[in-house]
Amino acid sequence: MLRQWHALPGLFLALVLAVTAGTGAIIAGQAALDAATAPRVAEATISLAALAETITTQIPGVEKITRTPSGRVRVTYLDQGRPRSVVVDPKTGIPTATDTASPTLRMITNLHRAWLSGDGGRLVAGGAAFVMLLLCLSGLLMLKRMFGGWLALLRPFRGDGIRRWHLELGRFAVAGMLLSSVTGLHMSLVGFEILPDGATEDVFVTASGEAPRPLSAMDGLETLSLANLREITLPDPADASDPIIIRTDAAIRFVDAATGQVLREDRYSLAWHVRDIAYRLHTAEGMLWLAILLAISSAGGLVLALTGLTIGLRRRLASGRIRANAASETADILLLVGSEGGSTMRVAKALHHALAASGRRVHLAQMNGLPTRSPAGHMIILTATAGDGEAPGSASEFLENLARWQGARPDVMIVGFGDRQFPRFCGYADTVEAACLAHGFQLAMPTERIDRQSAEAVSRWVEQLAFRLDLPLQLTLDQASPASQVYRLIDREDYGAEVQAPTAILRFEIVPRFRWLPASLQHILGWMPRFEPGDLVAISPPSDPRPRFYSIASTSCSGILEICVRHQPGGICSGYLCGLSPGEDITATIRPNPAFRPDAKATSLILIGAGAGIAPLVGFVRNARPGRPVRLYWGGRDPNSDFLFRKDLENAHKTGRLTRLSTIFSRIRGGGYVQDLITSDAAELRAAVAAGGQILICGGRNMAEGVRLALAEALAPMGLDLPTLRQNGRLLEDVY
Repeated sequence: MLRQWHALPGLFLALVLAVTAGTGAIIAGQAALDAATAPRVAEATISLAALAETITTQIPGVEKITRTPSGRVRVTYLDQGRPRSVVVDPKTGIPTATDTASPTLRMITNLHRAWLSGDGGRLVAGGAAFVMLLLCLSGLLMLKRMFGGWLALLRPFRGDGIRRWHLELGRFAVAGMLLSSVTGLHMSLVGFEILPDGATEDVFVTASGEAPRPLSAMDGLETLSLANLREITLPDPADASDPIIIRTDAAIRFVDAATGQVLREDRYSLAWHVRDIAYRLHTAEGMLWLAILLAISSAGGLVLALTGLTIGLRRRLASGRIRANAASETADILLLVGSEGGSTMRVAKALHHALAASGRRVHLAQMNGLPTRSPAGHMIILTATAGDGEAPGSASEFLENLARWQGARPDVMIVGFGDRQFPRFCGYADTVEAACLAHGFQLAMPTERIDRQSAEAVSRWVEQLAFRLDLPLQLTLDQASPASQVYRLIDREDYGAEVQAPTAILRFEIVPRFRWLPASLQHILGWMPRFEPGDLVAISPPSDPRPRFYSIASTSCSGILEICVRHQPGGICSGYLCGLSPGEDITATIRPNPAFRPDAKATSLILIGAGAGIAPLVGFVRNARPGRPVRLYWGGRDPNSDFLFRKDLENAHKTGRLTRLSTIFSRIRGGGYVQDLITSDAAELRAAVAAGGQILICGGRNMAEGVRLALAEALAPMGLDLPTLRQNGRLLEDVY
């Protein structure tokens, strides 16, 4: 439901939003220019009475003196019966420029406010403000759910160029867009008299009718400075009973032109001030910083409308029309899909085609489209998981719909798709299974959990399904290949040959896809890979298409991909990488690994590793938050041969970014293994964990098993066990 609330307004009103945001960006840009070029004077020290006297002396026929929000003083006067307008110096009252509004800017303003069509256009503009507010709120809630919390919105997003543009711009433009939409909606409601405008009632105030005195000698003006002024309307020279009308930030004041005394003063109401604040915040006139923010946000809103429309069309084209899709009222099999990014739907379409080809009547639908009844004997559910075990967008209403099922219950087969790196692997599939059993449905097959859309795992499950249904199923999956990138080796450091553990630290530069475009621009457009320490890079040697995964020690912001590779005996990929020379290229793909990253809430970090497993740990040290304690326990063979990243670690220790550096080596006298460090440091580790510390382990399986045993013994006195720490996200492992 949340995705529909976000997608439908954006899809059908993209043009309205694009025009509103685009014209708003131009208007806000003009406001920023006005604020930046306005004269800088101490307005509170300029007497309004003296300035008005100076202006009327130099410019005959003055009707109004207006102070704009940006600080300019505009004078409207009659010249041979024709109205004129000039801008004057607020210090001297001398005209500095003719005040002429640009016809183009006037048209853009009218287009923004009322679509050039009066009340109907104002209704469209108000509707656009409401839709923008709806999009902002639903978009924020979707991002929170998608990335697992509000703090996750501060981290880099991933995706292709269009999607990344949409996410990044949405994150940075949302504050200005929320402000524009709320204030714009308020102005529309006031304009249509749904909300009060707080305007003062029209009153007729009559002056004494005697000969006017100089403006500089009027008590009603002398108490005011230029900083108070909104507008002065001078009396008609032909009507001596007209008062001087002064509008300030707080009230409207009527002054007798003959005596200079205040005849009446009406203070503005709360509704007037609310309307005024909404207008000023919406236009940002006179506020340079806000005008810049709104200009950027509005320009971002224009791009958001276009990218959102593109994403929506892509999704609709990708979902397409299902050929030979039976109606739910006549189907033998209900095939339901819960998909977040579309990959699960791809599997569902292939399965639908295979089942239909075998002669079965299959109804394929999103999980939200579960009917209340069906004669189908089987219900197959394929579902991804969003966030921390939550429903994907197309399955958000499934549990409520399942509770309303009527009639005979078909048997159920569930397949969960996820990533084992996440704590709640296929968590929503588990939720669906529990709900089906609770509502009286029977499982025809054990729930299958598939890691990273594995084609092999899908094929094995389809074989079991074919046996269960007694059908000859031939499933063909159109594999979506991940985006690959070229990397060029620019530097390498070799270690460990003397201790029979040859290891290389390899640093690759990212080769831009388009050599003629600056790399920074391509990064912004999403045409450059994004990664951070702990993510994985998949590399296939030329002689073997199967990828091998290596932990990354660097961030993509540096433009460098840094990995650590130990040359395994007979290792095809490690031998290929360790044999590279600077200047040679590789092709690789990035696989995000969000389940192996430091928690921003952890009070301290405890990093444990051995051998080449130090790579992501070094990255965590480099990016550690200043002031947070970081301990590193690492084991090698010989400090003179394979002390990997030695200079980096010692420098981090000297500068305080690494609080404690504990190393141990197995091939020297009195040496040992990293688990020995854990045992000897048990008391300090208990204190760090008790205070909210997080443990991250990276390295080989044998090392990890020894470290687990040592940690379990160290933490036992405080009643903590490793499964509990894992469940709470305070123990993360990347073990190979």
